[in-house]
Amino acid sequence: MNTFFHVKDAFLNNLAQLKELQGDNHITQALRTVKEREIGKLCYQAEEELPQAELSRLKDMFGAERNLWETCKQQCRKNIYL
Repeated sequence: MNTFFHVKDAFLNNLAQLKELQGDNHITQALRTVKEREIGKLCYQAEEELPQAELSRLKDMFGAERNLWETCKQQCRKNIYL
């Protein structure tokens, strides 16, 4: 399977799961953080493995959620330092 399509599908699945995690309770917020970290790992994977053109295409798919890319990478970095 093409890496771009694999990463894209993983992003779409994780984003759909993240959008379902609504609410202010502690468990939901913890699950959102875990999901954001997973997406952050995918961001790093995409940046390492995809050619620049495919990476740009993937980031363009985020559209209005483009800042989510950096937010999730930041969550992933926080996990590394814990």
